[in-house]
Amino acid sequence: MATDGWQTDDPNLELGLERVMELEIDVESPIEIGQTGDGQRRIIPILGGTVSGRIEGTVLEAGADYQLYRDRRPTELVAKYAFETTEGDRVYVENRGMRVADPETKARLREGKPVEPEDVYFCSVPEFETAAPELEWLTESVFVAAGTRQPTGVRLAVYRVA
Repeated sequence: MATDGWQTDDPNLELGLERVMELEIDVESPIEIGQTGDGQRRIIPILGGTVSGRIEGTVLEAGADYQLYRDRRPTELVAKYAFETTEGDRVYVENRGMRVADPETKARLREGKPVEPEDVYFCSVPEFETAAPELEWLTESVFVAAGTRQPTGVRLAVYRVA
């Protein structure tokens, strides 16, 4: 039954979030590709990092964040990398997201200068692939992540949508 014309009280249409892991990802200096027709393209190599929470492990020194910086639109982020659990299982991650900030904050981000996390909208939708049966749950749900940029990388909190 509708409560105010558009919302329903159907519990099957409610979502919840379960925080499942946090990633601290170390990155190299950007490789500048240049101004393309869509914006300023850059590739940021991933150097490693840590995974903690429901899964513990290490981000592998493999992969990169492919960014498309735009002056008047959100910055497009596509990160492709992998991590290895403490049990030795490997997980491939493809994480698509966006970063939105005012022009001054965007300029500071681009120059690698510190910014206040609350000045930047930084969210993404990671997808996972693995051959490990005990991690199959990563392939059976939708995940979202909130991020902050750190001096030498990014920090992500990953949530399973329930």
